[in-house]
Amino acid sequence: MFRRNSLVIATAAALAALVPATRASAQAVGMGTGKQGFYTYSAGAAIAKVASDNGLAMRIQPFGGTSAYLPAVNVNEVEFGLANQLDATHAVTGQVIYKGKPQPDVRVVSILTPFYSALWVKKDSPITSAAQLRGKRLPTVYSSQRVLDLLTRGTLANVGLSYDDVKPVPVPHVVRGANDFETGKTDTFMFALGAGKVRETDAKVGGIRPLPIDPSPAAMERLRKFVPVAYADLVKPGPGRVGIDKPIYLMAYDYLVVTNAKVPAEKVYKLARIMHDHRKELAASFKPLAGFNPERMSKDMGALKFHAGSLRLFKEIGAWPSK
Repeated sequence: MFRRNSLVIATAAALAALVPATRASAQAVGMGTGKQGFYTYSAGAAIAKVASDNGLAMRIQPFGGTSAYLPAVNVNEVEFGLANQLDATHAVTGQVIYKGKPQPDVRVVSILTPFYSALWVKKDSPITSAAQLRGKRLPTVYSSQRVLDLLTRGTLANVGLSYDDVKPVPVPHVVRGANDFETGKTDTFMFALGAGKVRETDAKVGGIRPLPIDPSPAAMERLRKFVPVAYADLVKPGPGRVGIDKPIYLMAYDYLVVTNAKVPAEKVYKLARIMHDHRKELAASFKPLAGFNPERMSKDMGALKFHAGSLRLFKEIGAWPSK
């Protein structure tokens, strides 16, 4: 879901973050990310570069996915990592793919950016609402990405539908779902706004657009039965927002920088302070980080708790207790 087309930018940022094996790099803290080409890899590389440029030596440590490095963060084998709020909540509470294996020592450093997921159709499709997907073919199951199954079920529930109302097409992961859409095997697909694969699919099929969600309280209550951390956000046209030519409500949940409870508070405070003070540098290293808002680094996240180092910063800037 997080792939980007422009590996040049990601690679450049990553090379800056992957400090040579010197005494300085040996002392660098780690930032767990996904593989090269994924959102977490590029965002992590950008954070590592800006942190290293401002006195906190950091190197990225790519893994196969969030479910591989969150357990490493939990046991302090990797000091920091990137994770969406839904996956992090599942990890801490031991749900879904973490069932029976809770990761209780994961802590939050900061909210990073909103993350938008949507069902997409061709630009010239007569379908204008997910409610019109009744009887249509769409990717389901996501055997290697269970979170995507929850996102799909939630989006359908938002408009009063379920898998019983559509023609399920099982796929192993989100990229296969997009590939099937490109080859005409499905009528829609689930993907993240701004992802490289979305731009690729848009070019291949002659244009795509996301289907809006219903922001009404009753509709969002149905959606949150599957995605408890979701909220409706009004997204406007802008750079990198393929398929959006007018304001549209999309499902959003937050991406986070996470750490371990035992990481020294001074290190966590330093990273949080660098992020707060260097938003422009973060955005310059990876454009999607322009969505990072230093005034929105904290909020009540239920089972997820902030690290003491972050709370120190939030209190200094008047952002805690979170309103």
